[in-house]
Amino acid sequence: ALRTTSSGINAEYGGPEYKRNNATANMLLDMGDEKLQSAIQKQINHRRTTHKLSEQRRRKILNSRFEDLREIVPACRDSSHTKQTILSKALQYIDQIMKNITCQEDSILIMSKERERQNELMREHQMWQRKVEYLRMNQATRTMHHFNMMVPNMNQLNMPKIPTEAM
Repeated sequence: ALRTTSSGINAEYGGPEYKRNNATANMLLDMGDEKLQSAIQKQINHRRTTHKLSEQRRRKILNSRFEDLREIVPACRDSSHTKQTILSKALQYIDQIMKNITCQEDSILIMSKERERQNELMREHQMWQRKVEYLRMNQATRTMHHFNMMVPNMNQLNMPKIPTEAM
């Protein structure tokens, strides 16, 4: 956290500038003037109170996040655990989830490849079906042609004509 010093320079709390200002304030308190001492003490108390409230908010947020983790991580739901244990089990849980995701992604990739192979086989099967159908039709045409070549024309056989009404 940065603050502006009386010289207009940003100083980090706990840094050398902050410590120097606190030392100066303590020295002024020791020197006298009660109004000045009172003002400086109020400023110091205000800083302490502000810092204390800020720290309390921070701890409250952290504790809330740990409670959220405790509810989410299955291994932490049943009893109370230390913050270290919650973090450790949360990391294990996240690691397991990541492994599951990787495994599922691998399965999806394998299934996708299998589906692609099935489609390829289906196309090949359809191609062979068309070839077989073509060969059957070609064979039937040849058979009819061969039959026509071997059997003389019906008009040449001098067979009585069958009336068409009887058919």
